Amino acid sequence: MLVPRIISAVIMALLFICAVFILEESSFVLAMGGVVIVAAWEWARLAGVHKAYGRLGFALVVAVCCYLLESFNWPRLSLYISPLLWLLALFWVIRYPDQLVWRHVAVRLLFGALVLLTTWSALVVLKQSDNFVVWVLVLMGLIWGADTGAYFAGRAFGRRKLARFVSPGKSWEGVFGGLLMTQCGIGLFAVMSHFTLNEWLILTLVALVTSSVSVLGDLTESLFKRHEGLKDSSKLIPGHGGVMDRVDSLTAAAPIFVLFLILVGWL
Repeated sequence: MLVPRIISAVIMALLFICAVFILEESSFVLAMGGVVIVAAWEWARLAGVHKAYGRLGFALVVAVCCYLLESFNWPRLSLYISPLLWLLALFWVIRYPDQLVWRHVAVRLLFGALVLLTTWSALVVLKQSDNFVVWVLVLMGLIWGADTGAYFAGRAFGRRKLARFVSPGKSWEGVFGGLLMTQCGIGLFAVMSHFTLNEWLILTLVALVTSSVSVLGDLTESLFKRHEGLKDSSKLIPGHGGVMDRVDSLTAAAPIFVLFLILVGWL
């Protein structure tokens, strides 16, 4: 699977570059809506919906909700539910496999719809910013940095399991390694951007929370996949699984990151 994996990675990188640097706002909103709709189709599978028409129906509901959010200009407002969603997800991960509420299909569908809608809203709000390119690159840098740092630190020093029953391969050492890597990157970004000390401290806090929540996004999808006995959310992307497997960290990190930027007055 190495060659298909590399080809898929190159294509995804090109699509990301196109979306960030080329697409205008309306095209970007539609493109991100398309990604969210595909992710919704996959999420229905994670939620326990086994019929194709059921998954399609869920994807259509999410699409309609995206349209309504945009029509009523509610993307920014919707972000305020994100902390509650991820606190709930944290509770589920900590209590797994004892917590039973999330096992109901309806609960997982509702949770997934809210997660995907807030992710889409975060990207829409970010696109409206004059500093969109900078902030989206910072966001992706935090996600990729946390993931890369966790991988290498976990391989080298990993001993204590982060969530043994949810994702046995992750360790606390890996998490700390990822957080350290993101903080080094944020420090460099702050210096290059001539941030004041107060701005640096604020950005450090934003980065710390965003990176931590990105790990939770990964763990939450792993929880649902483990419950359903699935390795990947789908086989849509050769060598990479499904769209949800690529954006699980983003679904948690993006809404929290953008909400922080709003609250501190940077958006």
